[in-house]
Amino acid sequence: MSDPNLIDPKVFAAEGRSLQGGFLLEELDERVSSHDYPADKQTRVSFTLQGGRDRLQRLFLDLGVKADMPLVCQRCIAPLPFRLDETARIVLFSDEKDLDEAMLADEELEGMLLEKELDVRILVEDQILMSLPFSPRHEDCGGNGTPEKADRDKPNPFAVLAGLKSN
Repeated sequence: MSDPNLIDPKVFAAEGRSLQGGFLLEELDERVSSHDYPADKQTRVSFTLQGGRDRLQRLFLDLGVKADMPLVCQRCIAPLPFRLDETARIVLFSDEKDLDEAMLADEELEGMLLEKELDVRILVEDQILMSLPFSPRHEDCGGNGTPEKADRDKPNPFAVLAGLKSN
């Protein structure tokens, strides 16, 4: 295999190999590189991948993904600091039946079917996408015209009804 990001997951895990590296967001698949939330496509994402066996002797890949990735605030459209620091243990299964049974028995389990060749970039991309907040936004956008500020400044239309109720 000439690409260092392509691994044989079975051999990698069985031999307890490890791999470290990184990518710029713009180098990743368009699911990540053209996503609306990251504010800087030049952000460097680093990863570590470690293979091994768990206590049940199942092969696994431990993935760690880290980046200081500014996101676009969905309220004010200004950059929002976001620290990506995720880890995942991905248990490898040789057939779908075993994978399904294990996933039903343990809701927290992350598993995948063994493949002959696995691109580490795909694992990193999936981890980034699962880690992004649903709607990134500042706790306080500085009161610069946010809907919440506008609502506070407007009189309550039901205040008149409260006056009628007391009469």
